[in-house]
Amino acid sequence: MKPDGLILITMVLVVILAGTAGAHVYTSDQENNWKVNNVEETEMVWGNSIEVDAKGLNTTYTIELNEFNVQVSEIDLEEIERIKGEDYECGDCSKSQYVDQIEYSGKTANLRIYDGYELVGSFPFRADGSALKSGSTFDIKESSWDTGGTIWNYNNDFFVAVSKITCEFATEDCFCTDPKSEKATIRYLVRKPAEFEADVKTILPGGDDEDEMSEFRSNSVFKAEIKLKNSEMRAYHVNAWFSVKPMEMLNGEYPPDCEMVKAYRGTGDAMTDRTTKLPINIRSDEGKDWFEGASDMVMDEKVGKDEITYTVYFKTPSIPERTKYAIWVNLTYEDLKKKKYQFTDNSTTIEILPVLEVKKAIGTDDYAIVSEETAEAYTAEVTYVIHENYEPYIFLTVINWGEYEIPSIRLSDVPSVAWHTPATTDFNKWKSALPVDMLRMPEMGPDQWDWDFSLEPGKIMTCAYPVSLMKPGTYKLGSATVNWTENGYNYSVVSYSQQVKVHGPYIVVTKTVDPVNITQNETAKIVVRVKNDGDRPASVKITDQIPMESELVGAIPVRGIVIDEDSGTFSVTRVLESGAEELFEYEIDPNRTVMLPPAVVEFVDLTQYAAISVSEMPILIVNGTEPIGAAAEKLKAEAEMAAAAAAVASADTSTGGSGMTVETAKTPVRREPGFAGILAILACLAAVLIRKRMRKD
Repeated sequence: MKPDGLILITMVLVVILAGTAGAHVYTSDQENNWKVNNVEETEMVWGNSIEVDAKGLNTTYTIELNEFNVQVSEIDLEEIERIKGEDYECGDCSKSQYVDQIEYSGKTANLRIYDGYELVGSFPFRADGSALKSGSTFDIKESSWDTGGTIWNYNNDFFVAVSKITCEFATEDCFCTDPKSEKATIRYLVRKPAEFEADVKTILPGGDDEDEMSEFRSNSVFKAEIKLKNSEMRAYHVNAWFSVKPMEMLNGEYPPDCEMVKAYRGTGDAMTDRTTKLPINIRSDEGKDWFEGASDMVMDEKVGKDEITYTVYFKTPSIPERTKYAIWVNLTYEDLKKKKYQFTDNSTTIEILPVLEVKKAIGTDDYAIVSEETAEAYTAEVTYVIHENYEPYIFLTVINWGEYEIPSIRLSDVPSVAWHTPATTDFNKWKSALPVDMLRMPEMGPDQWDWDFSLEPGKIMTCAYPVSLMKPGTYKLGSATVNWTENGYNYSVVSYSQQVKVHGPYIVVTKTVDPVNITQNETAKIVVRVKNDGDRPASVKITDQIPMESELVGAIPVRGIVIDEDSGTFSVTRVLESGAEELFEYEIDPNRTVMLPPAVVEFVDLTQYAAISVSEMPILIVNGTEPIGAAAEKLKAEAEMAAAAAAVASADTSTGGSGMTVETAKTPVRREPGFAGILAILACLAAVLIRKRMRKD
């Protein structure tokens, strides 16, 4: 024989031996040792039958009781009389208290056993209370009787025994020779092949207490703790395949599977038997090629565990869209008789997040950069507490979690909302406050700002712009959007919509005149209202002025008012709690049509946040007089606008310059008052708060 032929034969033998190594051996004449943990039993009378569903074996067994053989050999009459205390009478032998005084020469029940519709045997069973008793053991070969002759084994699949036979005797049957009402208690067991169940817990490695999670980033590693339990009989030669497969298609194709990085037997510090290959040979006991079960009947004593956990690490692919994946647990195994089975579970699902992630945050000194701590990505709502005296920035962060470069990324944000607005668009002012790596000038559209850039794998882009907070309250920060193209398809992700809380005073000032139209020598009433719509107290200084060519009629009935007669201005200082309102009014006698000067409120809170609020300037019309100053310019402009509107749509005319009161501007104009003014207002605020505390004490 040629050397090449010898090598080929040797290789074939090695493959054959390797394939058979570890497989268990089953022979029909082998005597197996069994232990019974629990047993089913049923009491039957002549002609009864019971059906036993053997699900794991795909059949139904039937037990039919078709005959009794009960013969009395002797009755101990003397013992019955001694127990009774009087003479024996006919029928005493059938009474329960004397049953033990009867000896039987024969006491059997004949059972017919069917497998489906096929009769497999008809046997007389002798009653034995210890046969198939819970906790008992017995030795038996396939399709034979045990050594005691009381347990019958059908095909190593079905085990039957009779534990008790009882009967009664007629009253006139004095010597109990004619038994009746026979009953037999039948015990039986079905061999139940292994029945597996899987419980999967998905965990982020290194997270807080390694909490269970269901979302993971692209190109990241997560671990699955896969608990396998066998609730029935021992399984042999168990092989496991663990995989994570997509449940959804992207653009008509399934994205890649997750890659199994490594697997361990056990969890935590007890992890052993590291492997990187599939399948994994699942053994519940060292040196034994089986997975023990928790059945009512086991081979030998129970050897090994019926529950095992494997810790499997998976690496997610880089995908452009959020995609749902299923964790697959596939087992192949054999039963006692080498019949092959398969178990599959894919009930556990996870989601893999897009390769690009965008975050939007608001802050001051602590720049909001996406952390490499993966768990942070899954916080759907974050609360930022921002005081109005801060100079906050909107921070936008984009990170490429993938393993390839993504060019031509466009980040978009809406800079103006109801509660904040860009503080400045002067890029030179941004430079003085932001670090160099955050200085990115956007393309500024009327409603949207855009940044264009590329990102290499694992790289982060962060940019920022300053904002002015408009008023206190609880708001949604809103979402930034990232758009890019990959393999000819367009993709988009948005940031989480986070919650923002803004605290501070919010001073609203209004100024009205009544009536707005008078004749000469009539007076008009001016009303100034100041209200704190914020959630923090503030000290306010309210300043107003008499309009040109007008005279004050009477005094202004306001506590603590200070009037400068030369300039016609007057002011008053107060502390306004959240929701509080201050109101004062006075009368004037105007000589000309004028625009009323605005009421100005300077305010400051205990954090030294200081700003001003200014009312609108209504026009007071004095019939028969020419308007002067700003009033003349405004009325002329309103008349021109009214005429133009009438020419376009005569049906929808406007009254133009009617002198109606204009609503107050509710947006505080941020301006730092002089240092002396801040100290005076703060002193007033502190004094009021101290007095309030003293009253409470």
